[in-house]
Amino acid sequence: LKPGHDGGRDGRRIVGAEGGRFDSAYQHALRGFSMHADSAEIERVRRDPAVAYVEPDVIVHADAQTVPTGVTRAGATANSTIGINGLDDRRANVDVAILDSGIDLTHPDLNVAGGVDCLGATCVTGGNDDNFHGTHVAGIVGALDNADGVVGVAPGARLWAVKVLDSTGNGALSGIIRGVDWVTAHAATISVANMSFGFTGTSQALFDSIQAAVNQGVAFAAAAGNSHVDAATVSPASFSNVLTVSALADFDGLPGGLATSGCIPGADDTSASFSNFGAVDIAAPGACILSTIPVRLGSYGTLSGTSMASPYAAGALALLASTSRATNAAGVAAMYQRVISAGNFNWTDTSGDGVKEPLLDVSNPALFAMTPPVCAAIPAAARVGFWKGEGGLLAQNGPALTGTANFVAGEVGQGFSLDATSSLTAPSLPVTSPGLTFEAWLKPTPTSNLETIASRWDFPSVDDSTRTFALLLSPDGKLTFDTDETTLRRPVELTAAAPQLFDGFFHHVAATWDINRIAIYVDGVQVASQASQGGVLNPNTATSFRLGGQSHGGNVNLFPFTGVIDEPSIWSRALNATEVASIAVATSAGTC
Repeated sequence: LKPGHDGGRDGRRIVGAEGGRFDSAYQHALRGFSMHADSAEIERVRRDPAVAYVEPDVIVHADAQTVPTGVTRAGATANSTIGINGLDDRRANVDVAILDSGIDLTHPDLNVAGGVDCLGATCVTGGNDDNFHGTHVAGIVGALDNADGVVGVAPGARLWAVKVLDSTGNGALSGIIRGVDWVTAHAATISVANMSFGFTGTSQALFDSIQAAVNQGVAFAAAAGNSHVDAATVSPASFSNVLTVSALADFDGLPGGLATSGCIPGADDTSASFSNFGAVDIAAPGACILSTIPVRLGSYGTLSGTSMASPYAAGALALLASTSRATNAAGVAAMYQRVISAGNFNWTDTSGDGVKEPLLDVSNPALFAMTPPVCAAIPAAARVGFWKGEGGLLAQNGPALTGTANFVAGEVGQGFSLDATSSLTAPSLPVTSPGLTFEAWLKPTPTSNLETIASRWDFPSVDDSTRTFALLLSPDGKLTFDTDETTLRRPVELTAAAPQLFDGFFHHVAATWDINRIAIYVDGVQVASQASQGGVLNPNTATSFRLGGQSHGGNVNLFPFTGVIDEPSIWSRALNATEVASIAVATSAGTC
């Protein structure tokens, strides 16, 4: 649609007036819509004054054949800042979207941050891989460096499954645009996206969608294609706003053409026989690549294709973004150029196009620096309560919890699974003064009710002298932190929007009070703070602490929590921003 029009409202108006069936709206990367229509309806829609252009939907195919070791050939093992050593001691601090058939959300060798399924009219929470292609691509980008399976170019990168291809590895262009639309809406989080698919011809709508994301600082790597033709004839490889990647046949991870055989025909260190050529920015290993596949298919497997070459380049972009992410199109273009300029020419171009593109090389730690997480030393003496479920209810330190809960797989070890009838209670806690921090990993189940994550809070019959704090979660995804400070004997309340808590994945949440300010953190980042009333928190040590609910007179559970709470802790002071971020990193990555 032309500027100033809305893909949903105007799209439905146009379809209603001109005929056809409305499919879905694009609102972020593109202002437009998809629809089902016959030729006469298409022509009427095309003439509507709000319409900029119309183009047909097409089927997009995953660029995969068969697969290996390209991490060494791409120089990742030679880069000391990546530190590939079989120990999960550092992870790339970057978010990468994999637009593909999804990702195996349970694969133990992948750091999956979340996912959506964009095959329907809207992108909904999900994204599990019912093919294998997307999981394989994801492992090339960021498989963990943990002594198991394989390792990626940017180990431990936070991966987002954006499912745009179905169980057969095919998908519609309209669905691809839905996926790019979702990435654009989440450009504040996602820095890099990989597209290992293609189709013959071009698409203005897809180009415009990608450009909108690029304008917000998202860098895209795209497979050149596997038809041994000029990449200028296929999309999105031909687009000027992506980094287009051809495939190298490398069978030993070393230059020099010394390997005698591979899983596919062809000479070592030459252009892969299937790879498209011509309009290409950089080459990367793409033959006989070993990477992750869904656990149900064996966890690891070998594939070949430019689909495998593209995520190597996406991993290189992720390394750049992990230290300095782009914020606009100029910054993305600079990232592309840094990747291209760092490449080497230690290979033989047999494509026949007469133009030798550089080969991906991330070996220079000055250019591709993956810094380890900042881990603050936090004296454990300040932690007055820490609980962990390992197949049963265990108090790690502080008073024991009593009550009912199931035990399920958590972020680390096991978590407490609570429903509307269960909660856990400690009869008293040490005085938390001169400050307070409550922090835990949460995976709440959406309900229509206000829920209490944790509280040290009773409703007395005389006054509120026994109240201390409560952390609440609203159905609309808002966190509320109440503190009762004895100076004025009424609670101070802070509310912050955190809708991501309902995406079906674990998130770290922390609430702090330090006499002067109260604050809320989500995933190590402060999302809200405000001045407090001063004074001290009520010192009544007999006030009960409840996980997953509030009490009334000590015996009635109010506002129960539904979902999983993992590794809840209470600290007798307000942790600072660096300390909260360190806990969030350590609990998710086990690195601090």
